[in-house]
Amino acid sequence: MLRRGFLIGVLLFGCEAFAKDKLADTREALVALEEGTLSPTQVANRISFAGTEVVATDAIAFALRRLVDTKVRNAFLEVLAQIATPHPELLAIATNAARTTDDLSYRMNGLRVLGRLKQPSTVAVLTPMLTEKVLGVRREAAKALIAIKSPKAARELLVAAKTEDDPETRALMIIGVGKLGDPKQAKGLESLLESSSESTRLAATQALCLLGSKKGLEAAKALFASKDKYVRLQGAMLFEGAPSKLASPLLTPLLADPEVTVRARVARILAQGGDGRLVEWLVLESFKAPVDDRLLYENELELLRLPDEQRAVILKKAGLK
Repeated sequence: MLRRGFLIGVLLFGCEAFAKDKLADTREALVALEEGTLSPTQVANRISFAGTEVVATDAIAFALRRLVDTKVRNAFLEVLAQIATPHPELLAIATNAARTTDDLSYRMNGLRVLGRLKQPSTVAVLTPMLTEKVLGVRREAAKALIAIKSPKAARELLVAAKTEDDPETRALMIIGVGKLGDPKQAKGLESLLESSSESTRLAATQALCLLGSKKGLEAAKALFASKDKYVRLQGAMLFEGAPSKLASPLLTPLLADPEVTVRARVARILAQGGDGRLVEWLVLESFKAPVDDRLLYENELELLRLPDEQRAVILKKAGLK
């Protein structure tokens, strides 16, 4: 175990820009993690709240070079999987962890860190893991490749999806193909529209929508024409992760849908796609809505992680309190 107080020296070195109370809180959180009195998620939340992700990443990367205690090492890497920022040594640490075969927990966290680092150079490391025997490794490798956003990984994801026997992981891979934005994979995705699996067909349709493919967009339009609000909602969900520029022509009319659930969901999807106007729209609609409808708007706003200060500014600008 590291000597108590060891990390504070690393945290303070070259960090004059941070308030000492934030550094102290981060140090205390890391020491508590080392001692087992705080969980990795609790520590990650405290670091995020303090805004000390950079210095915490530096401290943990430094500590991982010296740690021999497996439990503490795993805990530190799990924190990095949630807060890691670019670091000159971290890529090698995470890559080695992702390749290890004797500690599944450490390996999974290594894969998550690689996803956070978003380095195209790790695509070659991750793609062979899409066919690993361990389901968790396949899933985390797919998530990391999608997070890296390298179109080069799209073909490998689609090939892996066609042999993946876990429905959730298969859907994740297929939708990931769409998110990576390689239009050359559209034909391969279209072949999945004939699958006997409903989840596979739906995932392929979403991927095609994300690529702006004609077949995907036509399928979405058919869902939007339904009188069933749940079918229209399913159509809106096909554009989860799509840039607003692509989704807006089809989704904007649904902002006038008779069902508040559909209106709120569409606004949130467009807001996440980059249309800041819909953030304001959601805040104002929530403020004006009856109590029951307000909850539906608030559920979508929660996914946007909108700070209270920003909400207050929006309401003030509209002359509301």
